[in-house]
Amino acid sequence: MNTDRPAAEEERLKALRRERFNNTEGERRYQQLVAQRAQRRQQLMSQSNVHKGTLSEAAKIVGTCTLMCPEFEREERQLKNNIAQPEMFPGTRQADPARTVKTFHRSAAGNEEPLPEDLRTPETLQRTLDHLVNVVIAADQELRSCHGFVRDRTRSIRQDFTIQNIRDSTTVAVCERIARFHIVSLHILCGNKDFAEHQDMEQLRNTLKTLIELYDDHRKARVVCANEAEFYAYYIVSHLRDPDAKRVAERLPRHIFTAPIVQQALKLHMLSESSTAPRRDTGTGWAAQNLGVQFFRTVAAPATPLLLACLAEYYFPSIRRSALRSMCDAFPYQEGKEYPVTDFAEMLAFDSVDEVQEFCAQFNVGLRGSGVKLGERVKGRIVFQDPAQKPRRTSPNLRVVGAKFHMPPMHAINANLDSRYLRTTDRFSTSDV
Repeated sequence: MNTDRPAAEEERLKALRRERFNNTEGERRYQQLVAQRAQRRQQLMSQSNVHKGTLSEAAKIVGTCTLMCPEFEREERQLKNNIAQPEMFPGTRQADPARTVKTFHRSAAGNEEPLPEDLRTPETLQRTLDHLVNVVIAADQELRSCHGFVRDRTRSIRQDFTIQNIRDSTTVAVCERIARFHIVSLHILCGNKDFAEHQDMEQLRNTLKTLIELYDDHRKARVVCANEAEFYAYYIVSHLRDPDAKRVAERLPRHIFTAPIVQQALKLHMLSESSTAPRRDTGTGWAAQNLGVQFFRTVAAPATPLLLACLAEYYFPSIRRSALRSMCDAFPYQEGKEYPVTDFAEMLAFDSVDEVQEFCAQFNVGLRGSGVKLGERVKGRIVFQDPAQKPRRTSPNLRVVGAKFHMPPMHAINANLDSRYLRTTDRFSTSDV
């Protein structure tokens, strides 16, 4: 043992020297890049005869970067120890240029405007998304460790397209896959303590808004977008109980409006409306038919594709709340004649009796034995009461949505619905990749 210690210590010291040398070299290279960037910025301003103002006023910026992450950002992040685990050489904390991906940069006063070498070309942006989906996500099928990384890097991809005002077919294809990523995440990561579903829904809606604008541009240029109906359907369902979504659908070309997936989305939109929804919610109307049970049956139907069901799942707590309120209003409670909890769970797509009990308790509705005390009243008033905070989903739905999800996320994102993944037994696993 004693003879091995000096050798082990020597190896440790060598590793420290290598790391210190690399840091020194990296800092030297970083300072060189800072000086080059200042010269480059001045050169671009001079070429455009702009002596004051911003670089964006000088000329339209066309990206020239062919790396997934520009060298300047990579060196800067390495010095600040801001390299994510998927970007490192295995077993080290050093950035791998072949794995490092540009981060999203917030617009703020004092931040430098990007140079052409900071912005990736359309082909590079598409290749970057390929890496995120086919490498990073493929290695983490449950999305638990990679989701935050991929969400930030996909925002950066969209940002590079926006800054360069690129609105071609490549932009459409990339944004479509990014939207699918957010939809898949809403299902798989539901209930995860580190997952903020409202943030993913916000990014999804932003991406869908961009896609609708792109589709309009392509339609005016008489260019066909093969997946237009699919993503208009996602737009409609991502805005359930929002009357503006129906107005968007009314302006669609006939061949898009009559597409089966759009019609299914409009059906879900109609079934989500309720006269008993809280006033703060949109989609409230005294003439609504309160067809919450039919909503869940429609989600479960074969005519509702996988990703449309994943998106509808986001609204399950709200639809269940309205259905519960309607049933409490309609059913006079009789002790000993409680509504069977198994039937209640099936109607509103709960996965278990425990989930039913937990949900009903939030609204002051109890269970007695194997039944739900719907319509229970105290001094003539129903005991149903809305909680201070809206109920949230606590786990992915398996009864309805999980029954449709039998493929790895990367295939759902790439829309590669290979028949060998359309199994009816177990869910996906990393061995399927």
